[in-house]
Amino acid sequence: MAALQAKAGNRAVTTAIQRATVTSPGPETTDEVRASSSRTPEAAASGSGQAQGEQQQDDAARRKQAAEDEAKDLKKQAGTAALTRADAEAQMWRKTGVAAAARKEATAAEGEAVKSRDKTDAAERQRAEAEGRERDWAVQVEEAEKARSAAATAVSDRTGDETAAGKRQAEAREGLADAEAEVQRCTEEAETAAKELAAVEAEVERRRKKAEATAKELADAEAEVERCTKESDDAAEAHRRAEASLEALASAEDEAQKQAKQAAEAAHAAVETWATAVTAAKEQVVALQRKAEKRQGKVEAEEDRQREAEAAVRERAGAVTSAEKEVDDAQDVLRKRSDEFAAATRAREDAEATLTTREETKAAAEQQVSRAAADRERQENAKAAAQQEVARFEATASAHRRVEKDAREAAGAAARVRQQAGQDEAVAREGATEATKRAGEAAGQTEQTEQTEQTEQTAEPEKPGRLKRFSKAFGFTNLKKMGDPGDTVILRGTAPSGAAARAAASDAHRAPAFGTPSQQVFESSHNFGITALGLGNDSRGLVSALKTPKDTQGSAAHQADKDKKGKSAGVLTNATMLAGDGMKVGGGAATKSGIVEGVTAAGEGVGVTTGLFSVGIGAREGRAIHLTSQKRDALKKHALKDVEAVRTRTLQVVLDRLGAVNAELVDKAAAESGSEAGPTAEQIDSLDRSRAEVASLRTELREHLASAQQYAIHKQDNKIIKRAVSLGGNVVRTAGGILVVITLAGTLATPAAPAVGATGAAVLGGLAAYKGGKGGYKRAESVRHPDKWRRTTMAQGDTEFTEAGEEQKGSGWRAALEAVKVTKSIEQGERQLRAQEIYALAAGPAVPVGRNVPEDIRAEARGLLLDLKCDPARRNENAKEWSDSLNDPEQQEDWEKYIAKQLAS
Repeated sequence: MAALQAKAGNRAVTTAIQRATVTSPGPETTDEVRASSSRTPEAAASGSGQAQGEQQQDDAARRKQAAEDEAKDLKKQAGTAALTRADAEAQMWRKTGVAAAARKEATAAEGEAVKSRDKTDAAERQRAEAEGRERDWAVQVEEAEKARSAAATAVSDRTGDETAAGKRQAEAREGLADAEAEVQRCTEEAETAAKELAAVEAEVERRRKKAEATAKELADAEAEVERCTKESDDAAEAHRRAEASLEALASAEDEAQKQAKQAAEAAHAAVETWATAVTAAKEQVVALQRKAEKRQGKVEAEEDRQREAEAAVRERAGAVTSAEKEVDDAQDVLRKRSDEFAAATRAREDAEATLTTREETKAAAEQQVSRAAADRERQENAKAAAQQEVARFEATASAHRRVEKDAREAAGAAARVRQQAGQDEAVAREGATEATKRAGEAAGQTEQTEQTEQTEQTAEPEKPGRLKRFSKAFGFTNLKKMGDPGDTVILRGTAPSGAAARAAASDAHRAPAFGTPSQQVFESSHNFGITALGLGNDSRGLVSALKTPKDTQGSAAHQADKDKKGKSAGVLTNATMLAGDGMKVGGGAATKSGIVEGVTAAGEGVGVTTGLFSVGIGAREGRAIHLTSQKRDALKKHALKDVEAVRTRTLQVVLDRLGAVNAELVDKAAAESGSEAGPTAEQIDSLDRSRAEVASLRTELREHLASAQQYAIHKQDNKIIKRAVSLGGNVVRTAGGILVVITLAGTLATPAAPAVGATGAAVLGGLAAYKGGKGGYKRAESVRHPDKWRRTTMAQGDTEFTEAGEEQKGSGWRAALEAVKVTKSIEQGERQLRAQEIYALAAGPAVPVGRNVPEDIRAEARGLLLDLKCDPARRNENAKEWSDSLNDPEQQEDWEKYIAKQLAS
């Protein structure tokens, strides 16, 4: 309701202002005016009509001034009420958020308290169970202790049995050891006897072998005796035969006798030899017989010893057998004692195992008792902790409920303040509308009186507007724009190419076919005229800026400050360019007249001036790049990162819906706080739904703002690129001017100067063509697609917003015609649309378009204005004046244009 009242009030204000700006048919609504009208014929009849008309005009002027003052005060009150409304609305939003958060926390704390109570009950049940288990296990511990004591007694008894069995086993082991020692002794003696027997047997065998060897030698000796005896007998027989033969041959020849004699002698010698051999052999036989007898005696002695050793061995073997039997008996006893000991050990181990089992059972039972006691203690602690949690959560829930209650009350109070402020705002706006209406009626009466007097004084009133329209259409600014395309063509196209043609023709010693002196004079004259217009415009702008009062505020103050810097630089640059263009005209004229010295001097002057103004422009471009980079960096630094940079719906539609939902939220908050029993679940759900929708709409607004930020960053990036290209072109052009001077001085004889100049002209010409083409394309698009960048927010003076339907597209011929209108600016393009949306989000609550913008989003949008260099310092304002200007509905159009300029600068 408050929003509708405000819209109605704004509509009435707009209507009244429109009425005040045109001629009123006559005052008919006030008693004072009707009284004055009724007295006018009487005054005319009495001859004092002129004085009475002046009196009536003074009265109307006083009523107009009073009405204007009243309207001003009421608008101020409406602005204050709007701020109060916005603050209350923001407070209501914050407090409802606090209440919702506190309610959520309180509900969570109450739920945790319920869980903690459940934990308390569960801990108590588990404590009782643990206590029961503790008692049961304590009984088992007592029983286990009795069993353990009995097992310990059994272990003690079995240990005594094992000790006695161990002693008996030790005694049996000692008997076995003695028997084994005896066996060992007897065995050793038997072995010794056996060794002695073996030695004796060996000696017997050795003696026997020696005896046998001696017997063999004896047999051999006897055989040798027999052989020698036989040989001796044979030799004796041979000797007898030889002697017989010798006797038989006594009568024979001497030779035969001699031979027989020799044979007899040989036989006799053989007899003697063999007789000696027989004697020696017999002597050997006798020696061997004695030796054999001696050895046989030793053999017999050794055999006696052998028999004695064999008897000793048999005796020792019997002792060993007896000892071994004793060992066997001892082993049987030891085995018996060992079995007894093993049985005693097993009994002891079984008793110990039983004791260990009983001890383990007792320990386990004691552990269970300890565990049950620890569990009981733990459950008691858990119960105490749960009870503390219950107390803490209940206290937390209570605190949150108090916070919720306080927040609801604060939200309700803020909602009521917001409602009251909305009503006050509506009343103030209605009063301001009425006062404005009265001021308009008074102004209409004054204007009617003045027109009546003017009609009486002259029969032909002046027709206003023609001269103004003519001066605007053909003023210096538009003339400069009209001439700029031709100037660009000359500077970036025909002039450089003409200079190159002249250089080529001069090298070939023939007249140039292009770039003639007459052409040069014409082109330079055109350049001179356009530069003069630019100098005049910059001079007028600089003078206007210097005349701006120091106390001027707003966009005019910022523009004046920019003009003081920019226009002064423009004046210097254009003056230098104008001097250069004048020298070009003079050089062309000198060329036509054949004055060579004049041509050289003009060329040097042109080169110098070209270098100078190119340096100036380059310095300006470098500074602009630096400042633009700082501006872009600031925009990037403060860009919104938590939302997408998108524009999904018309901004005003989002704002209007946000206003409607906020109004619903205000009513719900006021109704909720007025209930003594607190809000119902249905009221809470309804309030939460409204808050959720408000949060969604707030996000959508921030997405619009993020999109505007990205657009601003994109504009700065493009500006840096264009400025950099311009800087490069001017650097090249500066080099070309220097080369011109060097060439004309005779130091350089190459066509470098025209080539470098043509390069710079190509760079700058391309940039100019790009800018011109882009501007023409935008103008054509505004005809072909008029609704592409149409306004998405309320304009100044509007109180309602209705999305317009699709506009009819213009024809291609009309779009082409619009593209070449270089003096015409685009009234509604993307930059203007972005500026309007930025202002809508940054405007104060007293401005219809910014009425429903949340305070935090308004602060973010105003931060974007600061990054765009729309700050108070540049507008010659303090923070309050700057904020008031954003809250003034009558400054909306000025702010939108100002923001659009800053987006482009």
